[in-house]
Amino acid sequence: MIKIGMDILVESLYETLVLFPYLYLTYLALEFLEHKTSGKTLAYIKKSGHYGPIAGALLGLVPQCGFSVAAANLYATGIITLGTMLAIFLSTSDEMLPILISGGAGVNIIVQILCLKVTFAIISGVILDTFLPQKFIKLRKEPEIEAFCQRENCKCTHHDNIWHSAFRHTEKISIFIFIFSLIINAVFIFGGRETVHSLLTGMPLLSKFIAAGVGLIPSCYPSVLLTQLYLDNAISLGTMMAGTLSNAGLGYLVLYRVNRNRRENLRILALLYVLGVIFGLVTEVLL
Repeated sequence: MIKIGMDILVESLYETLVLFPYLYLTYLALEFLEHKTSGKTLAYIKKSGHYGPIAGALLGLVPQCGFSVAAANLYATGIITLGTMLAIFLSTSDEMLPILISGGAGVNIIVQILCLKVTFAIISGVILDTFLPQKFIKLRKEPEIEAFCQRENCKCTHHDNIWHSAFRHTEKISIFIFIFSLIINAVFIFGGRETVHSLLTGMPLLSKFIAAGVGLIPSCYPSVLLTQLYLDNAISLGTMMAGTLSNAGLGYLVLYRVNRNRRENLRILALLYVLGVIFGLVTEVLL
């Protein structure tokens, strides 16, 4: 039991430390934009967001969930659009790519999977930014960095020391991530993995819907488990894709923490789930 507890602690600490540089650089950039740039520069950055889903989909392919965590913060401050954030969330592979490589998946299938994730992410991001009704999720017209700092109550009094302010933000979010990771990792280790395995293999007709729901769990475990089940031929490629598309690692957890509009967060979660199911089914048809 002590060994299991230590494993949970080490894994949670590792997940937090891996994200620390991404968080710090993100908050450093936000502090710089707030204190060192003009309103015209911020307006230009906002306008350039039309190309965001393409760049976001490509960045999301980088293993780990660092970019999804960064995207959550950038969206909460209005720097990037909803489409860009969701493009990053959808393409984020977390632990999928390393496990596919180490598990001996062929180069062709890995390339196909990555290309599909990027394609689905770009399509979703562009469509959401172009056609999503304002009544569903209200678009931010201007960046709201100062309002973000006030909501976070970070007590950043060192306005000339953006390095210190960025560290204060990172410190607060990292503690939150660590505590939540402890809880999620403990749940998975004490029976969660077996439960997910039995659900996915016992109800193949509903596997896409179940996998997309599992993917919403803010942790690296869903991507690890789903990819391993696929390599073991226990689930189909479409089922794995449904879960890994909806899984943004700890990105959604950070979004829930920094974006105070809870109704909007739930709608974003619903979008992730629906898109995961749809594209999982599409993958099943294509491949």
